[in-house]
Amino acid sequence: MKNFKLILNVLVVVTSFMFFQCTSDYTPIPGPAGADGAQGLDGADGVDGADGGNTCLKCHNSDYKVIQNSTYLSSGHDIAAALAGRSGACLNCHSNEGYIASVALRDLTTSYVTGTATKITCSTCHSGGHTSAGVAVSGTDAALRAAGSYQLVGVGTSAPVIDYGNNSNNCIHCHQVRRAGAGYVANSDSTSPNFGKVAISGSYGPHYGGAVTLLEGIDANLIAGSTAYPTAGSNPHRTGASCVSCHMGSESGGLGNHSFKPVLENCKKCHTGAGVVSYDINGGQTVVKNLMKDLAKEIVRLYPANFSLTTGSADPKDDGMLVMPSSSVQIPERVAKAVYNYRFLYQDHSYGLHNPTYAKALMNNSIADLKLIP
Repeated sequence: MKNFKLILNVLVVVTSFMFFQCTSDYTPIPGPAGADGAQGLDGADGVDGADGGNTCLKCHNSDYKVIQNSTYLSSGHDIAAALAGRSGACLNCHSNEGYIASVALRDLTTSYVTGTATKITCSTCHSGGHTSAGVAVSGTDAALRAAGSYQLVGVGTSAPVIDYGNNSNNCIHCHQVRRAGAGYVANSDSTSPNFGKVAISGSYGPHYGGAVTLLEGIDANLIAGSTAYPTAGSNPHRTGASCVSCHMGSESGGLGNHSFKPVLENCKKCHTGAGVVSYDINGGQTVVKNLMKDLAKEIVRLYPANFSLTTGSADPKDDGMLVMPSSSVQIPERVAKAVYNYRFLYQDHSYGLHNPTYAKALMNNSIADLKLIP
């Protein structure tokens, strides 16, 4: 029995060594590589992503980040003084909030600002933001708020629909006359001592900044005379140029771009010759300014108690311009029409540059008509 157990134990030990030897010494030998499988089908092409460089740089470029900002600081739009003393409907063009509200409805006469008004900034004219980036890239410059055609809305205007076909349309809302010549109606009460007269004061006229109306050649008083008036809309500065091409050309010496101040080199694209050394091209502005002074003299001749001429101006060339009454006075409609024409040019501040032919006709015929009055 003991021998049997001994033999069994020896078998167990020997078997263990056998299994250990098999598992520890075994190394598999790889076989030859199999044949390649069949080629799979090509996958569908993915959708191209947006060209980040071109799209983003449409706005985020040196012009946007540097030039536009620096030139805007020198413009007549970036002034907090635009708010000083203004209220009611004045804020439609003299504040950010008023402009945004009024331009959407094409209304200049209603007061829209009920809270604090702030000065004009980039977002006044441009809706801006990434939500408008698609509009900007498609061609409308940075989503201007009034890029489409525009119908004039001033009091008494002929109210034409104007479409410059470019970003100049955005200028129209604030740069039209607030009151056309036809907007001033003479007293029609035959029993009144002011029958046939118009009230004149320091605020009489179209209001400042009516460049669009002069450019179009409309809404002043067409007093009959020997100088022919050009057809409305035929002015070369209207047909061959635009607000943007003249006032927002490439920046040069701080002018152009968002300063809105013309660059003389842009004028030379159309005007050539030795006389193009200033905006007084070939003396055109001087001619109109002198005609304005001649008209002012006639007005003072007829009503010396109510009107006078400027003297002692910082710039001598400004002497001889008309000083308006400080309070309301009544003058005959015939004279009032001539006063309006003077103010039409004076309050534009270009001395006829926006439409020289129309400006000269207005002055020549107004002067000739007043000279007929004893």
